[in-house]
Amino acid sequence: MASKKKRNQERRNGNPNNLSASIENPFIVISHAATDLQGHGGGSGPSKELVPVDQAFCAELNETLATTSAELSPTLIRYPSLPAGLILRLRELGIAKSHRPLNLLKAAGLQPAGHADIDEMLVGASSAALTTLRQLIADGPAGKFKANLSTLLRIEPWGRARRNPEGTLILRQRGRALLRPHYFHDSETNLRTRASVLELLAHMNVTVRTVRLGMSEVLVLPDLDAVDDERLDAVLEHPAVRTLSADPLVSAVATGTPATAIPATFHFPPPPAGLPTVAVFDTGVAPGHATLQPWVASTDTYVLPPDTDFEHGSNVASLVAGGGALNPNFPHYPCLVHNVPGLKSSKSRISDLMVDLEAAVTNRPDVKVWNLSLGGEIPCAEQQFSDFAQKLDELSDRFQVLFVVAAGNHLKDPRRAWPMELAGGEDRISSPADSVRALTVGSLAHADADDTVVKALEPAPYSRRGMGPVFTSKPDIVHFGGNAHHTGDPAEPWQAGPASTGVLTAANAYGLGYGTSYAAPLASAMAAHTWAALQNNAALPPSPHLVKALLIHAAQITSPEFTPIERKYYGSGLPKNVLDVLYDRDDSFTLAFEAHLTPGRMRWRKAPYPVPNALLPGGKFRGEVIITAAYAPPLNGNFGAEYVRANLELNWGFLEGDSFKGRVPWEGEKGTTGLEIQQVEHGGKWAPVKTQRKVFAEGIQGGDTWALQAKMVQRAFELKPDETMRVAIIVTLRALDGNPNVHTQGIQALNASNWVRTNLPVHVPIHV
Repeated sequence: MASKKKRNQERRNGNPNNLSASIENPFIVISHAATDLQGHGGGSGPSKELVPVDQAFCAELNETLATTSAELSPTLIRYPSLPAGLILRLRELGIAKSHRPLNLLKAAGLQPAGHADIDEMLVGASSAALTTLRQLIADGPAGKFKANLSTLLRIEPWGRARRNPEGTLILRQRGRALLRPHYFHDSETNLRTRASVLELLAHMNVTVRTVRLGMSEVLVLPDLDAVDDERLDAVLEHPAVRTLSADPLVSAVATGTPATAIPATFHFPPPPAGLPTVAVFDTGVAPGHATLQPWVASTDTYVLPPDTDFEHGSNVASLVAGGGALNPNFPHYPCLVHNVPGLKSSKSRISDLMVDLEAAVTNRPDVKVWNLSLGGEIPCAEQQFSDFAQKLDELSDRFQVLFVVAAGNHLKDPRRAWPMELAGGEDRISSPADSVRALTVGSLAHADADDTVVKALEPAPYSRRGMGPVFTSKPDIVHFGGNAHHTGDPAEPWQAGPASTGVLTAANAYGLGYGTSYAAPLASAMAAHTWAALQNNAALPPSPHLVKALLIHAAQITSPEFTPIERKYYGSGLPKNVLDVLYDRDDSFTLAFEAHLTPGRMRWRKAPYPVPNALLPGGKFRGEVIITAAYAPPLNGNFGAEYVRANLELNWGFLEGDSFKGRVPWEGEKGTTGLEIQQVEHGGKWAPVKTQRKVFAEGIQGGDTWALQAKMVQRAFELKPDETMRVAIIVTLRALDGNPNVHTQGIQALNASNWVRTNLPVHVPIHV
């Protein structure tokens, strides 16, 4: 059997018969049917005692509670009617929902208050609740809460260090802060605590502006210079304050270096009719730009000179309009530009961007793809999703738009080449690339030279890598952002050059630059053409999660299978063109499904799954299975690391009677079972995009029937949704030897079923 490395190299060198996607082979949509849903046993069984709960265990746990109670005592005395924040630190074995100490919370009178890190359950406690909890712990060895107690490592206060992790000096330097209140599941408690902190701020004449982030909110304190130290301390000591942090900054420079103009001629024709539109929220296109003005369909302005010089915005817009015209080796899917000057040329405050972006999308919800080539200069948090990312998620849900976000640039020492992973994660993606609804785009080098930092088709040396918070797979895909050239100068070791990306400057000159800023608009153009090709498809209309799934799937089917380390840089790979997003090669057979799922004891199953005969030599399946699924689960920022509130469990395999045997992923593979933290890290549990692929080079014997199966589970404290969740699932079966009969035989197998189907693309994408 060939090694995985050898097989990947074979595929990296091209498909066997040099096949390409054909408009004669559209992906096929299989409609959801009520009979797809079936009941199943489910259930996780009774809680068990994870470690022995004896007197020594209980005494040690109560010591941590005593220390915590002493620290919280002044707060409880000052605010006797408000709960004080506690952290229930869970042991690794107790992170799973089935082990949560919910009965203990109820008996002690503790108020659930969401989550912080993955092992930190937050609760609110009164003095009486602390006393009751102390007694329940003491009675643990003989009590009925042994299983609940066994999940706890210790009990900690949500003290000032957690409320203000950056320190007050950073707050003072920035001059503006974001306050996130605690959220309690009891509505009366929640209203009381929120009203108390707002009353305190009003009493101190502190200006407040509220920004909604879906189910959570942040309070913007825009003028900290007017708040003296005594009043700032009073805010930080209020028990309703979850965090008070400096208003972060983002910039265009964090995602793309300014392009260097060079003498060159370029051919940039005027736009043909019928092009889709991409919104470019950036520093803006230069007014009256000789080349780009015909491509600007509309403008909505939020910043003006001298806050913008239109340079970066013109660079980015030129790639949306003519990435292939400026770069002959790039795919060419030109789009019109909805020009939104909303980003300062220097740095912008996130609170301002969230407000202006909301206004911009509200004004033009008909523009469905929004390019954000901007980002912060520091990596995202390991277990918390940024406020800006949460705002993108909320706007995406409310207006059904897709944000395409640059992964960010790492341009500080130590610099990265390839292959190399920097210690400490300094080159991880920056906000808002951690948005779970957005399509996050990293950068790939398209060309190389003797003096370039990396080779062609390697991750660009500046491109920030994954994972996102809580091991969320980011970036989603990569595109061409330009290579960097060595300068020989230690003070500034990289520069743009012939292997960088060609753009138009604000002065209408041809320039060369590099950055994930330049990769994102190429992906945005592909997304817009994909959305347009699906318009008016009654069976599966375009949606942000469907278009995102299709681009990620196209990246998978045109890229080799990456190792876990490689995925941090490549994501799912490079989608080469829009035809690969919507159409099959002759050696492949792709079906797209929309499953309607509700968490609970109902599973969705499609069987018998049609498999082309060419992939079943001797009755065994021999080929490759590539799966992408995306959905829009409920989100809630009050739950920290548990921000994503529902999880899709998806598998392709076969039935033996009514028993399903999963083979992609294979049941028992790392990440499919075991501890919760292992499933999150290695199996993508709770990630709203699932990608799976497996090669069966020697063939695998199926059971009675091939099948595709899915079900949905939800987090603790999450209410059952009023509506079903719509999940886009794309499955490609592909030959290993380039057999050109696979697609035709897949259609024949599908014809033998009674599945209702239609073609996925309604229109052939415009290709100029």
